[in-house]
Amino acid sequence: MKITQLHVYPIKSLRGISLPTATFCAQGLAYDRRYILLKPSANGTYKNMFVGEIPEMALFHCKLSALTENSWSHFTVDYRPPSPPAFGQKNPIEIPFSPNLDSPERINIKIHTDPTYPTYRMPDEMSKWFSECFGFPVILAYLGDGLGINMENEKAKSWISSIKPLIPKPDSAINFSDSAALLLSSESSLEDLHPRLGGEKAVLEKFRPNIVVDGEGKAWDEDFWGEVKIVRNGLKIVLTSNCTRCTSINVDLDRGKMGVGESGSLLKKMMKDRRIDPGHKWTPVFGRYGFPTQGGEIRVGDEVVVSRRNKEHTVWNGVMPRLTHIDEIAV
Repeated sequence: MKITQLHVYPIKSLRGISLPTATFCAQGLAYDRRYILLKPSANGTYKNMFVGEIPEMALFHCKLSALTENSWSHFTVDYRPPSPPAFGQKNPIEIPFSPNLDSPERINIKIHTDPTYPTYRMPDEMSKWFSECFGFPVILAYLGDGLGINMENEKAKSWISSIKPLIPKPDSAINFSDSAALLLSSESSLEDLHPRLGGEKAVLEKFRPNIVVDGEGKAWDEDFWGEVKIVRNGLKIVLTSNCTRCTSINVDLDRGKMGVGESGSLLKKMMKDRRIDPGHKWTPVFGRYGFPTQGGEIRVGDEVVVSRRNKEHTVWNGVMPRLTHIDEIAV
């Protein structure tokens, strides 16, 4: 089995960047989901913007910057509406992957199971660019490493006891969050969705995976993967949870609106046989969440093997584990 695609999404819910190589870090893939767009409320709080609720977010495309020598210094966001906007900024904006955090205002948002998770408000000119495109006030905030929070309840203790044998350093700190470090999916499973859409085909990008494998023709086999290994360098991903799906997979990415026709009801069509997680019994599953146990480079074309297989489907229990630090292995 081989890796066929690698993707990072610098800003949550915007379009991603396809890569030939990527680097494992404690966050997952380096520079993935470091920013978030927020909609300020009248009461002073902030609502996390999400493409399933604001489908126009699909019209914002991220790519590596061509304006700097170091391509990982900045990325570009380009607004591509299906027709010229009556308002808004059409010129792309440059955003640093790692901004200077000496002066930005800190604001708290609800994320990573924490109702007051600290983020950094980016310069007003960046937020203004997004606000002009959307037509309403928007704030760009930097999440940073986004490594979740420490937890000591019974759920956390159960996770920790099951994970310790799988990580190189049993004393590594484990945090928890409402989103995982990595999302892995299979092309074979995507192909199994095509017949449900009549003459249309399911679009993998709607599922927003980080790592895509060919699946070797075994649709949904990943439901039972507990761990996968990159053969070339021995890097491992511990797969802990199912990725349950929502209305975001019904979005028409090119129009920035909810889809029409067969593809606009993909979520409903998956309900029949993909509600496989008793912990999330009303939502269908596509893909597996997990975290890397060591740092290093992975490449499109790398061979991948299933190094641990579960006997039963995993069950969602409300949180997902991740390491707060991983060591890079030398190859």
